[in-house]
Amino acid sequence: MNITLRQLRAFVEVIKSEGFTAGARKLHLTQSATSLLVRELESQLGLPLVDRTTRQIALTDAGRELFESAERILADVEHAVANTQDLLHKRRGRVTVATTPFLAAHFLPGVIAQFQVSHPAVSVRIADLSTEQLVRAVDSGDADIGFGVFPQMDVAMERAILLRHSLGVLLPAAWPLAQRRRRMVWADLEGQPMIGLGPAGGFRALVDPLVPHGGETTALRFEVGHLGTAVGMVEAGLGATVVPAYVGALVRSNRARFRELNEPVIHRNVELVWRASRSLSPSASAFRSCLEDCCKQLQA
Repeated sequence: MNITLRQLRAFVEVIKSEGFTAGARKLHLTQSATSLLVRELESQLGLPLVDRTTRQIALTDAGRELFESAERILADVEHAVANTQDLLHKRRGRVTVATTPFLAAHFLPGVIAQFQVSHPAVSVRIADLSTEQLVRAVDSGDADIGFGVFPQMDVAMERAILLRHSLGVLLPAAWPLAQRRRRMVWADLEGQPMIGLGPAGGFRALVDPLVPHGGETTALRFEVGHLGTAVGMVEAGLGATVVPAYVGALVRSNRARFRELNEPVIHRNVELVWRASRSLSPSASAFRSCLEDCCKQLQA
C-alpha cells in the first residue's frame, strides 16, 4: 500500500468543499487531477470512499471512517512541518553550551544577552564544568558545543579557535609592582607570592617552567581549583596569578591589575568544540555565530 499525502489532502478537501470542482480550486488543481487522486486513494484501500452523483457527493461508510483520521494526519503533518520551519528560522529552539566556570560567569552572560536580542525564542542552557567534564558533555551529546581551553583531547572533535591571547599576570592593585610596571617579564615574578591553579587542565604544566623559583621568598603560596577563585584571592591581596589576557579584559575590578608577560610571550587559545559526527542545529549554529562576533570584540 502506497498512500500519499496528496491523495489524503485531495480526499479531505473534496469533502470539506462538498464537491470536486470546489475542492480542485482550493487545491489549485484541475478537477480531473483531483478526481484521479481520490480514485487512486480508493484503489489503494480497495474500497469506495465517495458516492458520486451528477449534483452532489456523499461519503460511504468507509469514507466516514477515514475522513476524521485523514484530517488528523494532515494536521499533524502540517504542525510538524511548521515546527521544523521554526527551528530552521530560529524562531524557537534550544542550545546547550558547556564552558568553564570563569567564562560562564564573566563572558557568556553578555553573549547570551546579545543573542537573545535577535533570537528571543531560543533558550540557552549553560553547563559550567571542568575541562574534562566539558569534553565528555559534548562527546555524549549532552551539550551542543563546548567553549574553553583544550590543549589535548582523547576524543575526536571539530575545533575552531575563537580567542588567542598572550599570558600575563593579575596583580593586587596595591602592590608596588602593579603601580610602577606597565611592561613585565617573567623574571619580575621572582620573589612574589603566587596563586596557582591545580594540575587539572594542563595550565600549571604550561606556567610552572616559566615562573622563576630562584629566591627563597618565591613560592606557590596558594593552590586553587578554579580561575574565578584565583581572581578573588588576587583582589583580596593574597598573591598574583598567571592568566590569559582575556581574563584581564573581563575582570573589571579596581582591586586588581593585569600586566602582559614578555620574554617570552606565550599564547593561549580558547576554542569552540563540537562532535565531529554531528551537525550543529540551526539554534546552535546561530549561537556559534554570535559567540564568534563577541570574541572578535573582546580580541580587538
